[in-house]
Amino acid sequence: MSTIRRERRRVLTDTQTWGLTAVERRSTTDHVLAELRTAILAGRIGPGEPLRETALAHTLGTGRSAIREAVRHLVQEGLVEYRLNRGAYVRVLAVADAEDLYLAREAIEVSAVRRALDRDQPLDLGPLRAALQRIIAAADATPADEPAGTELIAADLDFHREMVRLSGSPRLSRMHETLAAEAQMLMHHQPVYSPVDYAADHTTLLDAIERRDPTAPGSVRDHLRLSARLIGGELARLSEDPNRDGRETR
Repeated sequence: MSTIRRERRRVLTDTQTWGLTAVERRSTTDHVLAELRTAILAGRIGPGEPLRETALAHTLGTGRSAIREAVRHLVQEGLVEYRLNRGAYVRVLAVADAEDLYLAREAIEVSAVRRALDRDQPLDLGPLRAALQRIIAAADATPADEPAGTELIAADLDFHREMVRLSGSPRLSRMHETLAAEAQMLMHHQPVYSPVDYAADHTTLLDAIERRDPTAPGSVRDHLRLSARLIGGELARLSEDPNRDGRETR
């Protein structure tokens, strides 16, 4: 066998072996990432809590390398931060975080809706309608004196995700998706907001898009700015609360 053929066989064998190893490692990391993300967004790991590699590896039955990689992903998603000489902690969100995130969402979502209305083809509104039905169902199940729960927040994010998809721009959708986890974390700080109004606001947005109403992009902008004000106000209130958990101090 020639030297070139032997080298080619060696490279192919090494690549195939590396591929199997990489798939297994990614699977473990994905599992750890999903577990940690869910626990953070559900509030089981609260703001300001440290993420200790050794303890998490023991709890999840995995190696520390998988924990490290998952934590890096969470940092990229905006859920976790590294503190100098102290390690990784669940982020404590501030008013500036809400303002900045909703500024980014506004840039993406308003542009996406404007683009969707300008496209010379029918809009596939099925997924958007389905997300709205989930919002309505979750809102109906939410007591009037309680803030939005996990299901309502997830349905809300799906609605906005599908709204961006109508633009037909994969890049806008990818940009929007990078904000999803941090947006979900922020939305858990939304104060009590009438479930009826919650559903009605999104119904109004869908109706405007379906009619190709030229005011729809402005309605999306106003909707997002209201959410930013509500969440920012709640974060400001929490920051002044003397009884706030000391773990959340920077």
